[in-house]
Amino acid sequence: MLLCAAWLVGPRPAGSEAFIWVDEAGVTHLTDDSSRVPEAALKQAAEDAPVDALRSLWKDGILGPSPRTPPGSSGSEKDRVLRLLRGAVEDLRRGETARAAATLRSVRRIDPQRPETYWYLALLDRQRGRYESATLNLQRFLELAGSDLQTWKTSARRRLEALEDERRLADTSVRQDLRLLRTSNDHFRIEFDAELSEVSSEYASTVMSYLEEARREVSAQIGVEPIEPLGVVFYSKAAYLQAHRHRFSFQTVGFFDGRIHVTSPAHPSGALRSLLYHEYTHAVFREQTGGDRPYWLNEGLAERIERESRRLPASTRSERASLRTRIEAGMWIPLNRLAPSFSGLTDEEARAAYLQSVVAVAWLEQRTTSEQRARLVGRLGEGFSIDQALHEAVGIDTRGLDEALQREIRSEFPSLSSAQQIGAGVGRGK
Repeated sequence: MLLCAAWLVGPRPAGSEAFIWVDEAGVTHLTDDSSRVPEAALKQAAEDAPVDALRSLWKDGILGPSPRTPPGSSGSEKDRVLRLLRGAVEDLRRGETARAAATLRSVRRIDPQRPETYWYLALLDRQRGRYESATLNLQRFLELAGSDLQTWKTSARRRLEALEDERRLADTSVRQDLRLLRTSNDHFRIEFDAELSEVSSEYASTVMSYLEEARREVSAQIGVEPIEPLGVVFYSKAAYLQAHRHRFSFQTVGFFDGRIHVTSPAHPSGALRSLLYHEYTHAVFREQTGGDRPYWLNEGLAERIERESRRLPASTRSERASLRTRIEAGMWIPLNRLAPSFSGLTDEEARAAYLQSVVAVAWLEQRTTSEQRARLVGRLGEGFSIDQALHEAVGIDTRGLDEALQREIRSEFPSLSSAQQIGAGVGRGK
């Protein structure tokens, strides 16, 4: 048995560690009792800790083989490849997926025989729904991986099987009539595509656990939760397209119309968990306020809580640097402009709008308690304007919040160079 151990990020008792390892059958184990961890896994953890304590609990998280220096290669091209690989994994941990992907593609060009590169590229492809590319990268990993990566090879084969399930349930040409199964508890009434349950026997219990986690997290962050049990409908990709693609002029993966409707992978994973956090936040916001406005607050809260669910910061340094560039260029979008909706924005402006929104929510979060945030949202439901609600909570209106955010970003990057400005990227869109 080999294999890996991880320290989970986020609040926990001092000194507590969560160990994750994969046995020879490819089964992942999690425990906080080190006496139950195989000796080989503990030894591996000790070796990996200084380099790569980056693993994630979730199935599609940052879990993979540790890039290691080949014997006798210090200072060589292989050593440089190793540093690049480790940097890419660090970027993944911080949520800098675009930069991580670019680095991994560079590593593939420099040393196309390095198996770990293909593992992490497959991970990124899977998270983005690029099943064919993920399959090809996993197959290449299997071709190149040696006996030292036997456990990861076992895991790769299992992931290939799961990808085949994903492709099948995304194929609209063979889609059968939608048949929904139902289950409920005190907080949620869920319906789910019967084909999802046929692929994963624990589907219903898994997605219900994700929803309960979302409820607890949103309650802690915003201080409110729905009065009535919330309805949630889960579809395979093909079923969602057949049922709802006529409703939108653009591609969607979920929406809320009194119930949450979401596209689900065949095998529930961290990506679905994050999506549920996001959509659940929208549902709570609408119930409390009676609508979706101000849009920047609604989207900022959902984006902030989604990132928190993935143990990511509200924004990365490169994202904030991109906002600094926009401020310098006079391209900051006033939050009042974003209050009605994000419609009419270009793709680049929309990415900036989402990022500005989550940065604004993080600023408010640092200066308010959950009770104050609940009161702010409640005031909107009572008919107060966002300026009135903000002034009561933090003593400034929307324009004042714009100014405060710009001051904070400028102070973090007082002399952003031209090269940094050109290279800075903007966050993610929808």
